[in-house]
Amino acid sequence: MQNLLTIDQISKSYGKQKALDSVSFSIKKGEILGLVGQNGAGKTTLIRILSGLISKDSGSVKQAQNYKIGSIIEAPVLYPNMSAVDNLTYAALQIGIKEKEARIAEVLSLVGLSQVDKKKKVKDFSLGMRQRMAIALAILDFPDFLVLDEPVNGLDPSGIKEMREIIHNLRDNYGITVLISSHILSELELVVDRFVIMHKGRIIKDIEKSALRSEVEEKIVLSTLDNKLAQKALSDLGLEIIVQGNKLCLSPEKSVQELILYLLEQNIEITDIYHAGSSFEDYYLSLLD
Repeated sequence: MQNLLTIDQISKSYGKQKALDSVSFSIKKGEILGLVGQNGAGKTTLIRILSGLISKDSGSVKQAQNYKIGSIIEAPVLYPNMSAVDNLTYAALQIGIKEKEARIAEVLSLVGLSQVDKKKKVKDFSLGMRQRMAIALAILDFPDFLVLDEPVNGLDPSGIKEMREIIHNLRDNYGITVLISSHILSELELVVDRFVIMHKGRIIKDIEKSALRSEVEEKIVLSTLDNKLAQKALSDLGLEIIVQGNKLCLSPEKSVQELILYLLEQNIEITDIYHAGSSFEDYYLSLLD
């Protein structure tokens, strides 16, 4: 897949505080990329640079082609006493879009606001409606590259699901490359193709979602009436055991059925046994250790 842009050794400081420290990675055309990091990791500084809102101190952003960019960074700028159509009409006039009515109707349909009363003012919109309205403004000119900073903050599960569907539709049917910065790791897992993980202004991991799945280790968790005896018996099989409270955790080198039969042969009664996998949150936190 062709790179849309390549970030090469970008650094940025605010006084003595270094926000970005030689950040390098690429964004592929047509992918949804998740930018992950704690507060202060440098995510917002990076996306503000990519959106052209602030300058970098050093490094470069190399474009494979000229592209249009749309973005939602921090609170979206909406005119509260205007309707959705009026907000979009004003924006369309500013950027010189022809056939404004058809374009506005299309983007309102894309973000699920086409059935809203045309006279309803934005100040009376719900949080989810305002987030969708912000997306409509960002895609009004159908950009090649869309940057979203915390797009699901404050949304309920239904609103988060709707936002996910909108993002997938923009990529799948309009070919828009999307960069999402978010703290909600479990949601990013359902949306993105790849993760770039930041910590203290640096990239500490750049990983495809498919590769992440192989790194998030599956394990078998069990408990018995005599865990000490079970631990010894399983160790005799050459299995590495990790004790977590009253649970024994081991890699799935043996099937659950094989473990049950083996422990029963040792006269060890199992009270619980199941497969478990560490979450993306667990993996992310392990990188910070």
